[in-house]
Amino acid sequence: MGTIFREIQMIGKLYIFLILFLLGPLFSNEENSELNTYFNLYNQIFEKFTSNYVDTLDKTELIKNSLDGMFSSVDPYTKLYIGSSKDNLEILTKGKYGGIGMQIGLIRDTLTVIACYEDSPSYFEGIQSGDQILMVDTVSTIGLSSSESSKLIRGELGTKVDLTIRRPYLDEKIIFTLERANIIVKDVPYWNVDNQGIGYIRIKKFSKNTAKDFRLALNDVLNNPNCKGLVIDLRGNTGGLLSNALNILDQLVPKGENILKTKGRIEKANREFKAKFSTKISDSFPLVVLINKSSASASEIVSGTLQDLDLAVILGQPSFGKGLVQRIYNINDTTSLKVTTSKYYIPSGRLIQKMDYLNNDVLTDGLEDRDSIFYTKNGRIVKGGGGINPDIEIEKESIPLLVQALYKDRVFLTFVSNYAYKNAIELPVIIDDKIINDFIKYAKKRDVEYLLPGELELKHLKEELYQEYLKEDSINLSNRVLKPDNNYVIVDAQRWLKIKNGSGKTVRIIPPEKHSYNSGEYYYTELGEIIPKVGFNESKKKELEYLTNNISDYFNQIKLFQYNDSDNLKWIKNALLREFSLTLGGEKEKIKASLINDKEYLKAVEIILSDELYQDII
Repeated sequence: MGTIFREIQMIGKLYIFLILFLLGPLFSNEENSELNTYFNLYNQIFEKFTSNYVDTLDKTELIKNSLDGMFSSVDPYTKLYIGSSKDNLEILTKGKYGGIGMQIGLIRDTLTVIACYEDSPSYFEGIQSGDQILMVDTVSTIGLSSSESSKLIRGELGTKVDLTIRRPYLDEKIIFTLERANIIVKDVPYWNVDNQGIGYIRIKKFSKNTAKDFRLALNDVLNNPNCKGLVIDLRGNTGGLLSNALNILDQLVPKGENILKTKGRIEKANREFKAKFSTKISDSFPLVVLINKSSASASEIVSGTLQDLDLAVILGQPSFGKGLVQRIYNINDTTSLKVTTSKYYIPSGRLIQKMDYLNNDVLTDGLEDRDSIFYTKNGRIVKGGGGINPDIEIEKESIPLLVQALYKDRVFLTFVSNYAYKNAIELPVIIDDKIINDFIKYAKKRDVEYLLPGELELKHLKEELYQEYLKEDSINLSNRVLKPDNNYVIVDAQRWLKIKNGSGKTVRIIPPEKHSYNSGEYYYTELGEIIPKVGFNESKKKELEYLTNNISDYFNQIKLFQYNDSDNLKWIKNALLREFSLTLGGEKEKIKASLINDKEYLKAVEIILSDELYQDII
């Protein structure tokens, strides 16, 4: 036990040493002396606490938690990555991981393949969306979470893993033997020039390979003689590596233009970035960038810089507002520390970081205020306030509640994964009435649970009424003392009140005009109280149910017709098209299909095709 404790102490001191090593140059000798005093105090408190606490403690976990507490007090982006969390970080920084290349999830407690990544072992071996993974090697997946199963599937590069899979539409088990490989993460999954001459590039994340893949996509788009303009889609892109955002801007911004400034406390954190190369895009080439509330960090650098330099129209919803720069320090093979070291400023001088950060001004300096005014290169006014406000704001369409529930329960996936192969559906998919009707029949059998607008409020109202009027009566009744001889009262149909003993013999009769009780059975307490056996709470509960049942019935009636609602059918048709496209053609086909009814994309197309409209905005 003493050896274990000494090891824990060494871990704690190692972490403390690392933090001192990283931050030591920032402090004077006097400050270091005070810090050493507190570190010694920390060790004393830790030893006293862990030695005397009533339960056995995981001391390593305690130390990690204390570090997490320290980091959470400054910002949500400074973090310690250990073990598997460090592996996930390396997917971003290295753009690859060792595995078989598929996305998995639990569907009604069964581990299911959601999608296979293109050019991965699972893709080449023919694993399909909707396949149910029953075993990983000799381990059953029953009762395991998705993350626990992922750990079993991943392993050393070049080693093999056996997956026992049930394919629902064949109702048979198949064993796949797959060799683990480097899975290259493709964060530029789709680009194209359509028949109208609209170029489109989707960027999902800024990882190691993003700028290289973007260059390939941009060259393909610009080399198409029919291309009239370009849409860059950054919606849902939460950011990633700063270097890749800058490399992408190098391809879009004229050489020598200011792109970005970073400012921090240490000299290394203060940097200015300018475009290094000559761009292939002319000043007159229409460029539209799509953003939404999930576009953050590197996405905001790209969209904000292009807006400030009047090189693109920004369209969608205001972005997230994450303007803090992190640097990753590799502590050892299993541990990395990500530290916020500076802040982003785009060419107009705006600070990207939103103002409401931690409700304090620690990492803000006034340049994020909503009434702050900045100017683009052409003199257009842009506002501060954190994040990027689009030049054209389009309200995001709300997905109907029924369709949200169908997505959540993966009903589209399970239907399509069976239907596509049973019916030999091929690309391009046309969602006709037969497919929609077959889906509705299937979905109704799944008995998806969801609440309509107002239904949740009704549920809360019932709960509040119970708490206010019924629960107190139940407590009062339970606190009253009933007569020990089991006397009780019956009021008959003619309202004669009869007090009976435990044997059922009437011991007293009171005529109707002498009391005010209705027909029924009552308790008789030692204090002479007569209390309804059903209780006030029971009668009130019946009254409450009577009042609310009609409303509940109304909601149930509406739900019967939800699959006939034209708005729901529009969304269902679109969801089926996307899911069929993903299952039969992969992510590229899914993205292509999703643009057909995409309001924001269609507005971007309109702007590109109208030179006058584009120039008016810029």
